[in-house]
Amino acid sequence: MTTLDEVLGHSAVLRRLAAGAADDSLTHALLFIGPEGVGKTTAALALATELLGGDSWPGGVLAHPDLWLEDSDVENISIKRVRPGGEEGPTLQDFLALRPYAGGRRVAVIGRAERLTEPAANNLLKAIEEPPPRTHLILCAAHPEKLPPTVLSRCEAFTLGPVAHAAIAAWLTERHGVDAPTAAVAGFLASGRPGRALRLATEPGALDSELDALDAFLAAGGGGTAGAIRAADAAAPGAGAEGRERALLTLDAWTSFVRDAACYAAGAPELALWSSYRAALERWAQDLSAARIVAILHRLVDASEAVAAYAQPRLAFEALMLDVFGGADSPPPVDPLPRDVPRAARGPARVSAGATGSTGRRPRAAPRGRSRAAG
Repeated sequence: MTTLDEVLGHSAVLRRLAAGAADDSLTHALLFIGPEGVGKTTAALALATELLGGDSWPGGVLAHPDLWLEDSDVENISIKRVRPGGEEGPTLQDFLALRPYAGGRRVAVIGRAERLTEPAANNLLKAIEEPPPRTHLILCAAHPEKLPPTVLSRCEAFTLGPVAHAAIAAWLTERHGVDAPTAAVAGFLASGRPGRALRLATEPGALDSELDALDAFLAAGGGGTAGAIRAADAAAPGAGAEGRERALLTLDAWTSFVRDAACYAAGAPELALWSSYRAALERWAQDLSAARIVAILHRLVDASEAVAAYAQPRLAFEALMLDVFGGADSPPPVDPLPRDVPRAARGPARVSAGATGSTGRRPRAAPRGRSRAAG
């Protein structure tokens, strides 16, 4: 199996790009578009590995001198990271000014490229317009609309879409040693994003936290404005990149439940996946119109997009909870599931053929490891 085949869900796109490189038709500026955690940066690094022969380089592609990578946790990429004269390692322009060390191609990868400030993006534009020979710049963005049109128009874009949750669950069990029930729940909650599924399944307490957050969301019903504010304060994560990631995971869990409630309200309960929450789903469908449930679903999607686009999670949570629970059309309160219900039994029962519900034990997370499909 090659490195390209190891990128879950995107190997076909990568193989076409690698074929273009083989006949020297690969463009110098690529843009990988897709949801957070779907594997964009991982795909970019896999392509870089193919172009640079990174698998045979001592230390792997990340140690290759002809690779430049910006995938830090900083909220914004300033011009200091792009223009010449870097004080904390080579900048992009420093890198591009050098000749290839190994004599072949050079690859620069920018993860979450929407973090580029306007001055940084303008400086980057010079590199895109006048690239050195056999140099490829790969941008990854969940929100390409935040990039300047001048940059977008000069990149060839490729969309990396969500991966089937059954494939994610199988990947978690086969590649990362996650038990089947945990893999099933994490695969569904990840909404097609392998990176998020891996974090849920392997980071201690991550999956429990999301399920607890769902219980808290359901219990907020009928609490009025004060109750909505309290629920928002309790659910809102801290600041920074880690808090933003946490907020997105929580919103995903809430969205998955409301999606199932919409199925119940539409008379299609067989499409719902949260089987152990049947009583809560039936209560929502009984007390709320289908239109109201769909409106809540849209509101959750809007909140997720706002947080992903760097809105303050706490403010986004407060506005969301007030809209959902602060008025007369609030969903009904739902008691949390009993604490003795195994976590595996709470999740969807039809995610994969190998995950058939509870094992009677609380699933344990596998040891945390690096992912080739999580970027």
